[in-house]
Amino acid sequence: MNLAGFSELTNREQEVLRYIIQNFIVTASPVASKTLVERYRLNISSATVRNTMNSLESKGLLDHPHTSSGRIPTELGYRIYVNSLMRVSVLSKEEKQILDTLQTFMNSDVDEAVQSAARILARLSNLLAVVVAPKLGQGVFRKIELVSISSNRILVVLTIESGIVKTFSVEVQTEIEPGELERVARFLNERLQGYKLSEITRKIDEMLADYQEEVHSGLMRVFIDSADTIFDDRQLRKFHFGGVEYMALQPEFNDLGNYKGIVELLENEDMIVHLFDENDAQANKKEVQIRIGKENKIQQVEQCSVVSANYHYGGIKGTIGLVGPTRMNYSRMVALVEQLANRFNVYNPSS
Repeated sequence: MNLAGFSELTNREQEVLRYIIQNFIVTASPVASKTLVERYRLNISSATVRNTMNSLESKGLLDHPHTSSGRIPTELGYRIYVNSLMRVSVLSKEEKQILDTLQTFMNSDVDEAVQSAARILARLSNLLAVVVAPKLGQGVFRKIELVSISSNRILVVLTIESGIVKTFSVEVQTEIEPGELERVARFLNERLQGYKLSEITRKIDEMLADYQEEVHSGLMRVFIDSADTIFDDRQLRKFHFGGVEYMALQPEFNDLGNYKGIVELLENEDMIVHLFDENDAQANKKEVQIRIGKENKIQQVEQCSVVSANYHYGGIKGTIGLVGPTRMNYSRMVALVEQLANRFNVYNPSS
């Protein structure tokens, strides 16, 4: 049965499938017909429910594990559920207030905002939360400020046109002379204004070629020689995560092999970024994306589902996602991801 076959399901089959999935999400145990009749006060007999369950199993939406009389959803069953039967949860006032605390971190450095978002989402979901950082290379240079930390170390405050701030320190081999910070900062601001950071990385030599005091300035030499780290994303982590400890508590990850796969995923930045490639390809879409089990096309998460959404922080795109067992509470996780993405989307750091 393909997804178009949902129209083949009777109202009773839709109802039973929804109840089985909702019950299995909570219990992680096969669901018996008697359980459905009693828990949901169905006005039909257990025998009728069993016949409906058999029909759903024949269509590939339920499975019958071992000798149990109960059923569990298949990946196709989950897909029908999230596409056509699920209602997105309404978050509580307390949950919304916790999400609102992200505003505090957004007023600081972008890396801290991304890290805090991952921590908040993990806390609310009890799953593995991943936040892929916005690609700052697409941002437009606004200004740079240089602050002395010591005789040969300075703090660099780089502001992008949208208002996003990136801060880091650099070390100069020679002692910084009085007035050099102001002189270098002024020249950089004049020459780099209006260019994308990725463009500055590629053309820094020609942009700064006629700096008259270059031979006397170890500081300017640092900016020229290290442009690929100063004006690119390499000083920032590509993503932050939180909640890996919650995954160990899920019954599905009592199998150390499954848990090891999650650890391997987090140790590989390229794999994490690839996991969210589908969202990247749909950059203009705002809706939450759900990939179930083998739809993820990465062996380490074939036993998992991924709920993700793009966000825009100061106009630059990133991705928010949750990774958990296919038995996750999709209704609530979609609401959390959507609401957190909206917190980024409505924030304008330049205001």
